[in-house]
Amino acid sequence: MAENEHVLGVIHFVLAILWICFFIKSKRNHTVNYIHIMLLLFAVGILINTLFNVINRL
Repeated sequence: MAENEHVLGVIHFVLAILWICFFIKSKRNHTVNYIHIMLLLFAVGILINTLFNVINRL
């Protein structure tokens, strides 16, 4: 079961990074709307949660 949790953590981390990149790209094109801001907040939350889980596993 720990392997599945590890894979899920990696997927969440990659998804969060992609959302942040999407936000930065939208910001450059001056097309930022509320959905982009929500995705950024979710991405930051996922990154914090993933880092918290990694620290607790050590």
